[in-house]
Amino acid sequence: MVRALILSLSALASTAGGDPAGTVVLSLEVGQLAKVTVSQPGARVVCDDPTVVVPEYPAGKGPALRALKPGSTLCGVRLVKDLPGGLYRVNVSKK
Repeated sequence: MVRALILSLSALASTAGGDPAGTVVLSLEVGQLAKVTVSQPGARVVCDDPTVVVPEYPAGKGPALRALKPGSTLCGVRLVKDLPGGLYRVNVSKK
């Protein structure tokens, strides 16, 4: 319960820190994988700090984000023709 509260508060602090409007906040633990919602096939994901989170592309399932180490990073979905498709603030905690 306390851990969930801490994760929620850190997520709120991240978005209050200047992320663009509409940024989705994800809270993950090291090793977790979270599916990313995309509106078009062929979308790719780029993360500011690939030492914290990396995109993965499971066959036939669309992009996902894998938490590697504690920290926070902004990940952007890029659609075909490099159009923006959404932003994710990913906060990663220890297991």
